[in-house]
Amino acid sequence: MERRTEFAIKMDRIRAYLKKAGADGVALGRSDHFAWAACGAANYVNTATDGGAAVFLLIDDKAVVITNRIEKQRLLDEEIRSLPIEVDAIAWQDDQAKHALKSHIGNKKVLSDNGFAGLPPLGDGFTKLMMELTEAEVRRYRSLGGRAGKALQSACKDIKQNMTEREISGMIAYRCYDAGITPIVVLVAADDRIVKYRHPLPTSKSAKKMVMAVLCGRRGGLIASCTRMVSFGTPTQEIIDKHAACVMVDVNFNANTMPGRRVGDVFTLAQNAYRMAGFSQEWDLHHQGGPTGYRTRYYTATQHSDDIVIPNSAYAWNPSITGTKSEDTLLVLEDHNELITQAPDWPQMEVECEHMCIERPDILVM
Repeated sequence: MERRTEFAIKMDRIRAYLKKAGADGVALGRSDHFAWAACGAANYVNTATDGGAAVFLLIDDKAVVITNRIEKQRLLDEEIRSLPIEVDAIAWQDDQAKHALKSHIGNKKVLSDNGFAGLPPLGDGFTKLMMELTEAEVRRYRSLGGRAGKALQSACKDIKQNMTEREISGMIAYRCYDAGITPIVVLVAADDRIVKYRHPLPTSKSAKKMVMAVLCGRRGGLIASCTRMVSFGTPTQEIIDKHAACVMVDVNFNANTMPGRRVGDVFTLAQNAYRMAGFSQEWDLHHQGGPTGYRTRYYTATQHSDDIVIPNSAYAWNPSITGTKSEDTLLVLEDHNELITQAPDWPQMEVECEHMCIERPDILVM
């Protein structure tokens, strides 16, 4: 019943969007759009693409998923069960998807997210339909955040000296899959690669002194992001100071991301925090994150971002200062914020900002 309620809310949002756009329907083939519209359902087989093996069509009062016969039963059994959606399955060896889609559309105006069958494109405003989370999505996000945080923490606590970055990334991926999470981004850097690269794809390099581990994990379409720092023995004073400064910037981002605030103003306050910490140019060396949900980031925020923070939305800020980084996923609710990827039993730092004290992950010393 809860899933049907969520589905009804989303169909009402789409219909309002279509009315404003002067269209009769929408065809969604992107995996993020499909997951949102179908309440967490997966239409993809290949996780390395944005597209999927099924198209969600809403036209008038009818919702249809067009797929091939290979995917039909799995979609019915495991993805769109309990939802009022028809399934139109075509032969896998024939390119009939366009014909099937057009048979449902007729002469009506239908927008598409990927230009499928030559249909006109969605406008930029469609993404905003996805950014306001329903109550059911908030609950699913909390569950995902807890699982992702624990998966990354568990893997990090099992890191041993001389493990390779690839071995560490394998542990993270295993913990994720065991928790029902698909790890769509796993970055691991050891020692000097933490300083050299902001996006360190895992290599055969062995960890001697420090490790940075980054995870973006997906479950039910939603994505949670988090980063942790691990040190074998006490880190240098330089790294300790840099991490403390980075955490202060992180706290500024998360404390100031409140309903009614302009996203660009939140960004500017964080820029000021970088400056106050003595690292005024570091924000320019890597993006700082932004709103999240069914994508790792809907867009990367800057001081020019004019969107207003809305209640029941999610953000993943990821400030970095060369050699360290701080990142968790934030739920922005009506009257408070929640960092949902923090897990227990990890060393914390307390930082005061906006008259509140926020705990953020410190460097784990092994």
